[in-house]
Amino acid sequence: MTNLRDNRADWEEEAIDEFLTKHFPPGYGDDQGTLAGYADDDGVISDEEMEEIETLVNRAESLFSSSKGTLGLAIDFIILAEELSHTDDWLLGYDSEISRSDILERYESTAKSSLTLKRDNTKEGIRSFHNELIDLFRNDLSRTNFPSSPGHHTGEWERYDDMLENAFRLSRDGRYEAAQRLFDIGLERLESKDYQRRDPPFTKPFVEVLRNYERSAPFEQGGSAYQALCYGYVKAQWPHLSLRASKVRTGSSRQHRYGDIDGYYGPDLMISVEVKDLVIDGTNVDSQLGTMMDVAQNTTSIAIAICRRVTDDARETLEEAGVRVLDDEDLDERLATWDYHKQNRAVQGMIHFLTNIEENPEATQRLLEFIAEVDSENRSVIHLSEK
Repeated sequence: MTNLRDNRADWEEEAIDEFLTKHFPPGYGDDQGTLAGYADDDGVISDEEMEEIETLVNRAESLFSSSKGTLGLAIDFIILAEELSHTDDWLLGYDSEISRSDILERYESTAKSSLTLKRDNTKEGIRSFHNELIDLFRNDLSRTNFPSSPGHHTGEWERYDDMLENAFRLSRDGRYEAAQRLFDIGLERLESKDYQRRDPPFTKPFVEVLRNYERSAPFEQGGSAYQALCYGYVKAQWPHLSLRASKVRTGSSRQHRYGDIDGYYGPDLMISVEVKDLVIDGTNVDSQLGTMMDVAQNTTSIAIAICRRVTDDARETLEEAGVRVLDDEDLDERLATWDYHKQNRAVQGMIHFLTNIEENPEATQRLLEFIAEVDSENRSVIHLSEK
């Protein structure tokens, strides 16, 4: 007989072992190689008991198409018998004569809507076992089409008392073997939830720009690369706004702007962003960002300062004035939640800024060369000129 575990993934094996370990004696699973079905010899299970196991397993499989939950019910009966056997030697060995009446005469049935058996101080019920199986199949084994209606299936246990008899006739070895076979049916016939993965995974082009793009070049105005980066960020973060921006070194007052990048919804100024590719600290916060603090205090727009780095004291000064502060570290943290398409929208915003606002073809080409290295399939690289 072939090993029942041959077709199981390691994580499936571990999940099933963890479930069975809760109900069989400590260390019992370690000896499973001696059982028929896990060895080439006949093991410790007789031919007669193997027929009983096959009867139970075949019955559960035949019912599966019309009622998947009965597979769990068959396992419930096995676990019920196993738990009761821990205090009742009557259930330790194989006994082909055990009937439903024998079971109900020996144990008091204490539940009306399910099956709960009690003898002396031992009381066990199938409802709790079935709840465990639902978690096991749906969560641990990713078989999300295993029914999640324990009351329906355990409440109809009397319709399947033949499987109850099969389970109670088995020895401990037989119960373990039967449980493994029933789990095999579940693994094979219940649909596994597939998690979509893209291979290779999507690139992170804007993260690469933030972290690794050189921010200066001989043919670019100082700060233009960072201004383009921030324009791309704002474009992707607030796609519903119309943006106004000008070339680097163009005074905002002459252009009737408040910040380097202003975002409007219709006639209303919603955000105003000042960009500084600098370290902002207590010595320069007023000179570099005083105007933005005025905007925060005297308009209804959201005033934002995006800077390479901001010291704690400067950040406190800005935030007290009502200015939201973002530095490179803040941007990096936010981009961690951006998917590829949002990151690409920011990249396209950068390209637009350098091409149509800064009007610097060489700067555009430099950026496209970088994009070609980190995101070779990006459609924008078709505009890359051959050197």
